[in-house]
Amino acid sequence: MIETPFVERRFELDGGELLVRFFSPFRAPGGEFQCHYSIGWPERDVRRRVCGLDGLQALMLAMRLVHSELVESDAYKAGRLTWCDQTDLDLPPIWGVGPLYDPPPQP
Repeated sequence: MIETPFVERRFELDGGELLVRFFSPFRAPGGEFQCHYSIGWPERDVRRRVCGLDGLQALMLAMRLVHSELVESDAYKAGRLTWCDQTDLDLPPIWGVGPLYDPPPQP
């Protein structure tokens, strides 16, 4: 696997930036798809991977996990972590839940 970022986002953090990178999903030897991501906190670089049934699910789950980690951080809770000067980080918090995914009413 080649570790080249697929997409990235730069968040504002304490007057600097916090770089989040998502790497291209790929099929692992076990058959599952994996998507690696990294969060470049000032004190450490967090690197993790997420598995899915296909590449799109792996990427979506990675984005959800990044969202969760960011909004649970002390920096976010203190209002020091933003994107485009907004508290909405514009990442998917709970895809798969809500009116878009509810079945239509039966006739």
